[in-house]
Amino acid sequence: MSYTIHTTPVLVLSSQPYREADRLYSLLTKELGLIRASAQGVRKEHSKLRGSLEPISLSTVSFVKGKEFWRITSSSVDENISIKLNKDKKLLKAISQALALLERMIQGETPHPELFDALEKLIKEAVKNEVGLAPRSSKNEVGDVKDFETKLVATILADLGYLNKTDLTLGTKDLIKSINHGLEASQLNA
Repeated sequence: MSYTIHTTPVLVLSSQPYREADRLYSLLTKELGLIRASAQGVRKEHSKLRGSLEPISLSTVSFVKGKEFWRITSSSVDENISIKLNKDKKLLKAISQALALLERMIQGETPHPELFDALEKLIKEAVKNEVGLAPRSSKNEVGDVKDFETKLVATILADLGYLNKTDLTLGTKDLIKSINHGLEASQLNA
């Protein structure tokens, strides 16, 4: 029996221990959407996959479809956001919380290429501009962590249909109201 190997950019959302030395990962892929994948032996110290699958990292991953989960065969890290944001715990926490919300909201393997691209762009921009560490230069710039987190959550909700895309241009206070309305509609806050 032959297996098709899929290789794609991913955003590693989270991981959890699985079996003796394995891990299960939640990966947002551009082509397949949210998938659950296992990596065998990744918890062992000598594992080649270990460093490239850290939560909140952008990686390129190869995997095959298994019976229960996708199975990761190889990976390479493109950008480890956790390490880059080591000095900015508030920003790292904001990204973590937004990605945890995303993981709760997406059901099944449905492609969301626009969402993947938008999240990748926003996160890379935040890391590059050191959001939260740099002073705010204008009211329109996402210069602090709360504004960034609001924009990140709004982007997620807009792509998933719980927020109008036109709401993304609202000011922070109005955008937060729209986000709260979108979360109510999703019934995740119940």
